[in-house]
Amino acid sequence: MTRIILGTVAALMASTVCVSAASAGALMKVGVADDGLMQRLPGRAAGTAAAWQQQGVDQSRLTLVWGLIAPDGTSVKRPIDFDARDHRSRGYDWSAVDTAVAALRARSIRVELSITTPAPIWASSVPSRREPTYRPDPTEFGDFVHAAASRYGTKVSSYALINEPNLWQWLTPQWSCSSEAESSCRAASPGIYRELFRAGYDEVKALTPRTPVWGGSLAPLGTVKRGGPKTSLGPLLFLRRLGCVKENFARDRTSSDCRGFKPLSFDAIAHHPHSSWRAPRESNGVADSVTIGTISRLTKTVDKIQSRGGILNGSVGGSKAKRKRLDVQVDEYGIQTNPPDGWSGVSLSRQNDYLQEAAYMMWKNSRVKLFAQYLWQDEALDKLSITAGSWQSGLYFDDGTAKPAASSFPNPFWVDLPRRSRRARVWGQVRPGAQTKVTVQSRTIGRAQFAALRSIKTNQAGFFSFSAVVKRKTAFRFYYDRDGYGVVTSSVRTVKPR
Repeated sequence: MTRIILGTVAALMASTVCVSAASAGALMKVGVADDGLMQRLPGRAAGTAAAWQQQGVDQSRLTLVWGLIAPDGTSVKRPIDFDARDHRSRGYDWSAVDTAVAALRARSIRVELSITTPAPIWASSVPSRREPTYRPDPTEFGDFVHAAASRYGTKVSSYALINEPNLWQWLTPQWSCSSEAESSCRAASPGIYRELFRAGYDEVKALTPRTPVWGGSLAPLGTVKRGGPKTSLGPLLFLRRLGCVKENFARDRTSSDCRGFKPLSFDAIAHHPHSSWRAPRESNGVADSVTIGTISRLTKTVDKIQSRGGILNGSVGGSKAKRKRLDVQVDEYGIQTNPPDGWSGVSLSRQNDYLQEAAYMMWKNSRVKLFAQYLWQDEALDKLSITAGSWQSGLYFDDGTAKPAASSFPNPFWVDLPRRSRRARVWGQVRPGAQTKVTVQSRTIGRAQFAALRSIKTNQAGFFSFSAVVKRKTAFRFYYDRDGYGVVTSSVRTVKPR
């Protein structure tokens, strides 16, 4: 899924009180998503889950692709004598999911099921098109969700419905046009998704009312205007149209897909804020996108839509559904590396740094409750990688060789020194989470050795944070004693007042 005498430095810096846990993601969960290891590569699920447990993974997402689990996925005709609502019905193939769920639960790792398109072609509203993403029938989708929720019940801690519905690869059409002119095109996928999600949400809640169902699962990029049949929607445009509000957030109840509008209930909103080769804090310059450095765009947009009744918080009842802010679940985030991806990858050292900085950024945001690494191991790099989007964002190469980020995944560390400030936040985590004693060391540049700065206990999730005054260029690191591994040392972070 994841990067001597104390007196020699006492004159240079002084630590202050620990940052209040309530001010940030004190118990933010650690996740990993890797369906290749968990479902597609035979014999790997159990060993992978064991490794994740050792590395402190709290939760894992499993993707259930409708068209692969249901029978006759490439046929235009629905199978005869097939009961889609019965998970035991002949033709269903749950074997890979069963194995993965069992492996994760055996290691006390929470399971998120992402139930998604592509659909069986026979479940499309227009099967003659032979497009498995084209307008899936909401009733058929509800039946499939019912089967999955019946089979896995309380073995699952959360559901997400339809992966990245703002991308044409998962849901079509993204746009609907009244003429050949691009100016006549309007966003179509939000309305399609609205009915699919509603059908699935209702089925889960009827079976397991207390199991959260997350909405969104949006990709970070897209456009606000159609540029061709394979143009995807920007995530913020998708959300506005999903909630039937205009660009200025005024309610829209006159557009064709908003007449008789009924809002969806999300128990949380999931998002995939990949920043590609950019540093986590760097914006991509696209106003409608939501990468990890601009996650506030997502929360501000969702909050405004919610306040106007366009999306409700399903985790609470009554008037609170319009007021209680939705949690954010980052159930997919990765940084591709070069090697092996020379087209869109960054260096191995940059991946290591970026993942640790991103973990700190998400912890600092109190709305974020889960931060999940995507992937654990690279997918194979092939001729389709650039056009089809295979991923080389793992902590390990596809042959199992570790990247530097694999070493830092159990102990991410960051020192945040804002511009024009001499007060830094020193942050880290020990995974698996527990109240662990860590010793933070520092060394001013030019000195030969690190010296102890502060010893501190992590909270129950393994996090620690405190502030320190930095007067000149200084390097930091921390170490701790890990059972079975001996003394473990974090990455080194060097900061300088600017």
